Amino acid sequence: MKFQVSSIALANKLSVMAKVINAKPVLPILSNFLFELNGETLQITVSDGECMQCSTLSVTVAEENGKICLPADKLLDALRSLPEQSIEFTINEPTFEINIKYNNGKYDFVGYPADEYTIPSPLSNIKKEIQIEATTLNTAITQSLFAVANDELRPIMNGIHISTKKGMFQSAASDGQKLVRNTYKMENPIEEIEFVVPTKAAKLLKNLTNKVTTSIIVTYNEREAIFIIENDIFRCRLLEGKFPNYNAVIPKNNTNIAIIEREILLSTIKRVGVFSSVANGSIEMNFSGIGLDISGKDIDYSTSAKETLFCAYSGKNLRIGFKCEYLRQILENITSKEITFLMDDCSQAAIIKPVGEDDKTENLSLLVPMMLGA
Repeated sequence: MKFQVSSIALANKLSVMAKVINAKPVLPILSNFLFELNGETLQITVSDGECMQCSTLSVTVAEENGKICLPADKLLDALRSLPEQSIEFTINEPTFEINIKYNNGKYDFVGYPADEYTIPSPLSNIKKEIQIEATTLNTAITQSLFAVANDELRPIMNGIHISTKKGMFQSAASDGQKLVRNTYKMENPIEEIEFVVPTKAAKLLKNLTNKVTTSIIVTYNEREAIFIIENDIFRCRLLEGKFPNYNAVIPKNNTNIAIIEREILLSTIKRVGVFSSVANGSIEMNFSGIGLDISGKDIDYSTSAKETLFCAYSGKNLRIGFKCEYLRQILENITSKEITFLMDDCSQAAIIKPVGEDDKTENLSLLVPMMLGA
């Protein structure tokens, strides 16, 4: 088995795919790349047992089809510092000996039998197959990841809920204290789908769709989903269970409304948050008229801070507290110049929305307030 390939093209491809591999794989063989040569096409597979990515790369001077496992760390370290050039792989399948020749040197090491690498069987009992714009999926994941939980007692919350209904594509995530729901109007209506993508798989999908402008094909059943993205096939295990009905917990009658410049509010809470309680990280927000007082204090360390900024506010005077870190995450994942706070009282969740959205997108975040002392 022999072929030639661009050193940079291969190194870039492997660097992206290596993110699938766990630092401590459940099976030692899963710390390898599976190379399979078929004509002038090199197919590369990588898996961690839960996620699998399969990609192809064009090669030249190909001789004898075959397949073998190559150690991921060793191969990446060897290719990472090579300048752009054509490199030649010569692989002796019976002995698993690997020889890589480049302009002024060579690497020799030993691989592993491809038969040991676990390849899942084709997806069965398929529920749906749809097409969706890669940019829509990428945006949905990017705007939802910060709110995903890490809860061993409720594993269904440790992922992003993906669904389509009535011509709308929706993603949602929640950790019980904050909720984000992103809705995108579809130009071409598609079938209704619903599944929950685990956090790691969502991050990998985000990377894979980052610069893709075409549609992708999504196929799934009760346990797994397959995403076909240009020259890549990504397969992942889905979270099992029923995701909570997040739409039911979004308040409908929050009548206290404030409009604030996002960047000014974000920089303010970052400064004030430095002086907030180490124990709970809460800040206090006092809404009244055209002013908003933001303060933080830590009685144990005798520290405090307070700033006043302008906001357009309508409603009764309201004193409400939020965890500074959660509010910061929400504001950092909104791109609009201004944001709207919709609140009821200090015990009810607040809705945070960007100002000036187009009619094709709706971004909504929900944040549970914290109890404030007297």
